[in-house]
Amino acid sequence: MVQSIKKLIIREAKIEDANEIIKLVKKVMREVQFFTKESEEFNLTVEQEIEYIKKTSLFLIAEMEGKIVGCTTLQNGNSIRTRHVSTFGITILKEYSGLKIGSALIKRVIEWAKVNEIEKIELEVFSKNVVAIGLYKKFGFIVEGVRNKNIKINGNYEDTLLLAKFL
Repeated sequence: MVQSIKKLIIREAKIEDANEIIKLVKKVMREVQFFTKESEEFNLTVEQEIEYIKKTSLFLIAEMEGKIVGCTTLQNGNSIRTRHVSTFGITILKEYSGLKIGSALIKRVIEWAKVNEIEKIELEVFSKNVVAIGLYKKFGFIVEGVRNKNIKINGNYEDTLLLAKFL
């Protein structure tokens, strides 16, 4: 496990990062089950990832020693009635967990949201993902609801929680 966060760089994603982002997401999907898709179902092309980077309101990369170890996205609502709300997602390689990378990314997301007049950040998380839930609650996210039996993995149902932070 990596022992230091000294060389952590948080920066906006560039289109040149597309291939590495795809590799990161696929690897994390194989490491943990807290995704709505199986890793084989995540089959974006580099061109599709480039378009996603371009269209995403905020796309941040966590980089250590030149390696992309995590990323986060914030997508603003796409209508006049929902543009005050952003949907949030975060992905970090398992070997880099526990190094406060998630906290660093969330701080930047919240700062950006405030500057850009976002009033609510929302996300969905597996109810069994207690580490992530604890992190979100540390930053003031609250549970807004439960989606019972929302995911089915190997014949077993999983609930997801809807969390939100009001700015």
